[in-house]
Order: sequence, then C-alpha cells, then structure tokens
Amino acid sequence: MTRLYMFYLGGNAGKSNIEVHDVQFVAVDQVEKAYPVLREVWFGDKDKLHLDGYMPITWADGYDIMLSHDEYPGEMQLYFVNVGGYQKDSLAEAHEFGFFVARTVEEAKQKAKESLLAGYGQLHKDNLKDVDDCLLLGSVNSYYIHLVENPDGQPDKPEWQGYRPIGI
Repeated sequence: MTRLYMFYLGGNAGKSNIEVHDVQFVAVDQVEKAYPVLREVWFGDKDKLHLDGYMPITWADGYDIMLSHDEYPGEMQLYFVNVGGYQKDSLAEAHEFGFFVARTVEEAKQKAKESLLAGYGQLHKDNLKDVDDCLLLGSVNSYYIHLVENPDGQPDKPEWQGYRPIGI
C-alpha cells in the first residue's frame, strides 16, 4: 500500500563544516523506492547523502491522512511547519517541526508557534521563535492528500532511525 513518508536526510554541502539536514516527502509502497527521488532532490554532496530516519505520515492534528489519485475537495489542508528558536546560553538555533491541519497558512503557523519548541524564547516569543518554513502538502508524487477527521488518532513515530548511506 502506498503511504506518505517523511524522510530526514543528512550529509555535507560543499564547504560545510558540519552536517546539514533536510526533510523530504515521498509517496511510496516501499521505503527503498524513494531513494532515487531523494538522491535527485538532495542539494548537497551526492556521495555523502544518508538517511537519519523516516516515518509514515498517517495522522496529524485530529485527522487521518490518506492518499488518493482524486483531488481533495475539503477546505482543511495539511501543513508541515518548521519552527526555529534560541536559548540564551546556546549559540545554535534549535528546530522542531510538526504537521498541522488548518484552513490557512497563518492558522497553521499560529498552531505551530503555540506547540513547538516549548520553553524557547520565553521572554520574547515573537522575536526569538519564528516559523522558518510552512509547506502546504496538497499533493505528493501523483497522489493528493485527503484528510478524514479522527480526534482519537495518535501522532506517528519514526519507523527507523540511524545512519543509512543512500548517496551515489
């Protein structure tokens, strides 16, 4: 059965001094079938590309996530939101991402700001915690994402984590 997967990719990019990461979404029935797509979209050094983890996306924010070849007629949409934030005793920017169902980008961003990176930027929340990326996931490959209300669902967990080279 074809499912929507989120892949957490790592590797080097040009003259980077530390590992860089990206998240990609692919609809596949077997994880290995996503590797050619992941290699194609990787922005860094092709020979250093590896998987750090992946998971199916089957439920988010009160909705089951289904794939269909038919367009989705509903007004609620699935958004992937990546939030960045700082703590005053750490130089690095921290990130946390999640999936949110909303009618608009603004609504998805607001939901993310209220739930991701708890404890970061407590004094100046609006200045220190911001939405870095908000991606509407309307279709992936040749599939459309359909949402079915299910308040009793559970957030997905990683199916695999580790280090798996997939570069050329």
